[in-house]
Amino acid sequence: MKRLHDKVNIIPVIAKADTLTPDECCHLKKQILNEIAQNKIKIYDFPEMIDEEANKVQKPLRERVPFAVVGANHVFEVEGRKVRGRKYPWGIVEVENMEHCDFIPLRDMLIRTNMSDLKEVTANIHYENYRSRKLGGVHTDGKPAKVSNKNPLAQMEEERREHESKIKKMESEMEQVFEMKVKEKTQKLKDTEVDMHRRHEQMKKGLEQQEVELMEKRAAFEAEVKEWENSNGVTLAELRRKSLESSSKEQVDGKENKKKKKGLF
Repeated sequence: MKRLHDKVNIIPVIAKADTLTPDECCHLKKQILNEIAQNKIKIYDFPEMIDEEANKVQKPLRERVPFAVVGANHVFEVEGRKVRGRKYPWGIVEVENMEHCDFIPLRDMLIRTNMSDLKEVTANIHYENYRSRKLGGVHTDGKPAKVSNKNPLAQMEEERREHESKIKKMESEMEQVFEMKVKEKTQKLKDTEVDMHRRHEQMKKGLEQQEVELMEKRAAFEAEVKEWENSNGVTLAELRRKSLESSSKEQVDGKENKKKKKGLF
């Protein structure tokens, strides 16, 4: 119980209460409560209710702790009604009779009156204590740490602040990475622009060089033509004109010959 009282709700129960007399049962209950107090074991504490009627319901439940219960699988008929209980030579111990055992108060406490409070205590106290111990029980280097006795709400607030600081750190790192990526992209675009400008200048110089070479070839060709004209005493224009005149004259002569041939027949 010492190992469990800070992890779960403990509700002390006395089993096989039908083996005890009422005086023995009362004495055993007091003895159990004294031992629980001496060993500083925390059992489920019934909450104080604002409503007086609710307090009236809770008071008899507190007085019956620990609950003395009897279990049975058989059903018997007693005075025209069926009851679950255990049969002895001197009579029948009824499970659902508050004069015989505390089964009904235990059932009502667990299922009807205190179920929501049991859930809240488990979730808000026991689980949060367990969670804070587990989260604070190991350092970042993997070595066990001392168990913290902080309030679960304070522990949650501290975890929230740590989470926010981690988020801010991640955001700053992401911004740095983004800025670095933008700088790399900008530098790449600048390098591409410089490379394209360099290629343009190279192509421009190549075209200019080709133009110069063509001009030189043209000048050399014209000089060669003039030299040929001077050596032959005739220009290319005159040769072209004479060639045209001779070809036209041949065409005219050919037409006249055809007419003469037609006239012979």
